[in-house]
Amino acid sequence: MNRPYPLPTLTVTALALLLSVGVTSCRRSAPANGPDALGNAPTISEREARLRAAEVRLEPFQSVDHTFRDAKSYLAHSVRLTVQDSADWRAVWARIVGPHSDAPLPPVDFSREMLLVAAMGEQPCRGYLINIDTIFRDDEKRIFAVVRERHRGAGCGCLNEVTSPVDIVVVPRTIRPVTFLERRESNVCEVR
Repeated sequence: MNRPYPLPTLTVTALALLLSVGVTSCRRSAPANGPDALGNAPTISEREARLRAAEVRLEPFQSVDHTFRDAKSYLAHSVRLTVQDSADWRAVWARIVGPHSDAPLPPVDFSREMLLVAAMGEQPCRGYLINIDTIFRDDEKRIFAVVRERHRGAGCGCLNEVTSPVDIVVVPRTIRPVTFLERRESNVCEVR
């Protein structure tokens, strides 16, 4: 079968060369799977974290040590963060308890520990909770924190009181990435 317009040999060769260079450069730019020279594991996306958590053997911590939990914090927006030094801890604590609180700063030994903070942000009424349920560590010492949000169900009443739930846990210090795995539940209420 003859083509009415055959492709010049130079065009075909150039396309093949561009394709091979593109494939080779893609292979080179892929992130390494192992730790870098400093021992830091490469960062991973939330999707990759979920896939990896399903593949690797996760070692649960013995218990989750809740440093602070309250339904009425001053954090107006949803937050997931790691606190690794005392200056940051003082700043975060001041935002959690508000500007006029005299609540003492819970002590943390940042040479051995760090904090994980999960906040839900402002909610229109009672019936919203947040909890860091479980903490796992994988073979590369990455930490996975399972955060469960409980929302007011469709048939549930609503006491008009703005809440802003927060949960803070202390975990062993690490320089590895921390991944928050989200779970969302709704309260079940009977319709009357």
